[in-house]
Amino acid sequence: MRKKLTIAIAFMCAVAVSKAQPRGAVIDTMGVRIFFHQSKVELLPDYERNGERLDSFISELHKVQTDPRYRFRSVNIMGGASPEGTKRFNNWLSKQRADRITEYIEEHTITPLNEDQITYEYPGVDWEGLKRYVLDDPDVPAREEVLYIIDHPGPGDDRVSRLKALNWNIPWQYLYKKYYPPLRASQVQIIFERVFRLDSLKNATFRPLILSSPVIPPKFKLNFGQPLFPFYAGLKTNLIYDAGLVPNVGIDVYMGRNWSTVINWEYAWWKSDARHWYWRVYGGDIEVRKWLGEKAKEKPLTGHHLGPYFQIVTYDFELGHRGYQGRRWTKAVGIAYGYSLPVKERLNIDFTIGLGYHWGRFYEYKPIDNHYVWQKTRNRMAITPTKVEISLVWLIGHLNVNKDNDERRENE
Repeated sequence: MRKKLTIAIAFMCAVAVSKAQPRGAVIDTMGVRIFFHQSKVELLPDYERNGERLDSFISELHKVQTDPRYRFRSVNIMGGASPEGTKRFNNWLSKQRADRITEYIEEHTITPLNEDQITYEYPGVDWEGLKRYVLDDPDVPAREEVLYIIDHPGPGDDRVSRLKALNWNIPWQYLYKKYYPPLRASQVQIIFERVFRLDSLKNATFRPLILSSPVIPPKFKLNFGQPLFPFYAGLKTNLIYDAGLVPNVGIDVYMGRNWSTVINWEYAWWKSDARHWYWRVYGGDIEVRKWLGEKAKEKPLTGHHLGPYFQIVTYDFELGHRGYQGRRWTKAVGIAYGYSLPVKERLNIDFTIGLGYHWGRFYEYKPIDNHYVWQKTRNRMAITPTKVEISLVWLIGHLNVNKDNDERRENE
């Protein structure tokens, strides 16, 4: 009996002390993600429900600040960026996005915050976020190589350029379309303490903010019905030849590591014997291109290109007076430079000019009555422009598409 009485008194004392003093506080957090357009720092309330997210966040912040069951500590704002552009630009982007969120909170908060109640993080590129996505997705092309690059930055942090160069740019395009949009986000968190008392355990509730769960906008999806294979090519026609009534076609096939091979062919066989009118030409060329510049790193078959070519052609031109006929094949070798400009999702315009050494033999003749009278045979050898193109290029290949106008801006 005495033992039971002693235990009862000790328990009552413990309860009394518990009612008089708070138990230990548990540190907790809650937050939301705020999304930004690529390379932009403007906080747009209508974009991905940013305004709705922040208003809900501010409401919960006021609750933590005023409810005695919680002890507010600080708000942490972390600016984020996706793996695009230079490291310096992404660090700047990270800070600017965090500043825009701070301004929004300060303008809309119910209970003002002191400067020492806001902390900041400017991590730049969210490599850890990208790594989590890759680990959760077994369909990422060259997945093990991508994870190795993410975990092993080279001198000056060269991970972006290494990802772009990996496996014909296929992994980069996959990640760019599926995971980079949600990585263009910043995180804002409330850091607080839950203060527990025995008299409030039954009533102590904290409604979690639904929008705090990770959000991947459903519109950012790949069509998995199409095979992922490393193929980039462009079917093209030279508009200058087309205007000269010389039908032509070409194909540019990407070989990897910013190299491609181009094969062109033209064929026209127009004639009118009654008027002594001939417009005949056929032949073609093969060109090897090295793609240069930032645009070429972003997507194959885009931007500047430079490379050698070899050309053969034969012809017969005569418009009622003096005619010129190629003797077998006329040949040329040279160097071509050009630029392929994106204009639509699967359409480029390619400007190319080539300077080369041209040689061959041709006949000069005159149409007299119903005959063609030979005049002389000439040899032609010269260094001259032998290749001029303004080509319309239709892009083919699963991921061979251009960015839209907003995404086409310089990421530097």
